[in-house]
Amino acid sequence: MKITNDERIILNIIKFSPIILVIFVSLFISNIYLTKMEEDFTREVESTKQKYLIQNQENVKNKIENIYNLISYEKEKSEQALKSDIKKRVYQVHNTAMNIYNKNKNKKTKEEIIFDIKTAIETSRFNDGRGYFFIYDLKGTNILHPIKPQREGKNFFYVKDTKGTNIVQESINIATSKEKEGFQKWFFHKPKDSSKEFEKIGFIKQFEPYNWFIGTAEYIDDFENDLKKELLLKIKNITRENKNYIFIFDDKGNVLSHYKDSLIGTNRYNIKNPLGKYVVKDIIEFAQKSKKGFMSYSTEVNPENLKKRKKISYIRLINNWKWIIGTGFFLENFEKEIEQKTKYLLESKQKSINKIIILSISITLVFILLSFYISNKVSEKFVIYRNKIQDETNKTIEKQRLLIQQSKMAAMGEMIGNIAHQWRQPLSTISTVATGAKVQKEMDCLSDMQFNSAMDKINSSAQYLSETIDDFRNFFNPNNNKKIAFEISNTINKALTLVNAQFTSKNIELIQNVENNELFSLENELVQVLINILNNARDALILKDNQRRLIFINSYKKDDTLYIEIIDNAGGIKEDIIDRIFEPYFTTKHKLVGTGIGLYMSEEIVLKHLEGNLCVSNKKYTYEGIEYTGAKFIINI
Repeated sequence: MKITNDERIILNIIKFSPIILVIFVSLFISNIYLTKMEEDFTREVESTKQKYLIQNQENVKNKIENIYNLISYEKEKSEQALKSDIKKRVYQVHNTAMNIYNKNKNKKTKEEIIFDIKTAIETSRFNDGRGYFFIYDLKGTNILHPIKPQREGKNFFYVKDTKGTNIVQESINIATSKEKEGFQKWFFHKPKDSSKEFEKIGFIKQFEPYNWFIGTAEYIDDFENDLKKELLLKIKNITRENKNYIFIFDDKGNVLSHYKDSLIGTNRYNIKNPLGKYVVKDIIEFAQKSKKGFMSYSTEVNPENLKKRKKISYIRLINNWKWIIGTGFFLENFEKEIEQKTKYLLESKQKSINKIIILSISITLVFILLSFYISNKVSEKFVIYRNKIQDETNKTIEKQRLLIQQSKMAAMGEMIGNIAHQWRQPLSTISTVATGAKVQKEMDCLSDMQFNSAMDKINSSAQYLSETIDDFRNFFNPNNNKKIAFEISNTINKALTLVNAQFTSKNIELIQNVENNELFSLENELVQVLINILNNARDALILKDNQRRLIFINSYKKDDTLYIEIIDNAGGIKEDIIDRIFEPYFTTKHKLVGTGIGLYMSEEIVLKHLEGNLCVSNKKYTYEGIEYTGAKFIINI
């Protein structure tokens, strides 16, 4: 039997329905996969950001810990070297004294030998003249003191230093020990500063022929000052070679090491940064309190000429030297690294999407071939169902017409929702008052005054409903699309009247700062633009649960141009999409909520009908002591 046109339609359905099904299933599965991919992408970006932050923190921490370990190692090594040096020098002097004694013990008197020994030793100096040698007998009497010769011949057995140490007694104990030598620490005046005593480290060795001990010592602070200079130079060379930026301050705020040579030797304790913060002072206080750790701050010292000066540094206190050492990284560089990594992840995601598209197309092609094969086999069997299928087809067409009609009505859904919100309260008032009056009437307790009051309330609510009908009728009236002169404050109030109910129900505060300027333009189209932007802000704000929901509406005139600003506090628009929000069909909302044409149409109306401009940016601002971020739309006409 020859295949009729209806049967051809059936066969076409058989051919193409699987294709549509495959496409739908493919899109559905792809959507699920892409949604999951988007979630994974977001998590991976956040994980990458956290990983990079930890990695940067570990890098700067390791740099400072390495410097700290270097200082500790050099200090310990230098102390050992100092001990070895003074021990070696005492040995040399001891050998000199022993040689004089051995050569002259049978030739000269004891007094003559002692004179020769003192003469040979008293002029011996080391460490730029700071170091000298002294001799005491084992009863505590001074034999030789080149710096303070007035001590010679006097007994110091019971003399103590400022810490209560019996210096000479401790020296005698070392000299008479089994080893007959050893190291010792005590406090003593410096040659040029007798106002206080300084800690010294010395070495004592017994001189047996005359029951003496010979010793020498070095002031620890002099030794440490020399060591500090060497270490600062070494640290500067290390940081210069590795292009590291390491700073060192003392607890008074003096700069000991810095990439900027001009700052070394200056005091920055009371220097403020552009934000009015004492950076060095805060770093010192942080180090004294925490000993070591990470600190975030803004600095005016910017070696890389970055726009943003927010910095995270690792700070460590060298307690016994009262040094604060640190280094860090600028968040702007960190953000650039994250941006590059995010770009790479985005490219990987796009490659995965391309693979999904290729797979979907391949599966679709397979089913197309299969459907053609099946349609040729079953074509004759479907002829007898022609009428039934035609009826079903007609029903389907009717359903399609209903769907088209419903889609036309969807545009009015927003306004109907507003009407419903605005009518709910007055209708409730009418119902409550009428019911109450009826009950009072049945109970014969309705006075004239109560009746008149109830009727006034019902009349007032009815008048409000009538005004609402007029507001929405005027908005939808096509005859209102004519240029007229109008006050901008009244126009803004008209727009707010149409949307206010839904904003109130969502706890959104509308704050106006509107100058009452006159404009000659299309008022109804301006109202439509305002409603679109306000609804867009509303949709963003209802996602914010734990903060005030604010919308600011400002209007002012400047250089013959009227400006209308609408600012929310919903967090702003992502930088990677802010340039696309005026594109047709571009939306970040769910497909059941947003169509992606509201802002596009708003821009078209402003540009082509109102002969103005519409732009958007993100804005940070402070309101009632709290800092917010939000989208800022500006209409200028």
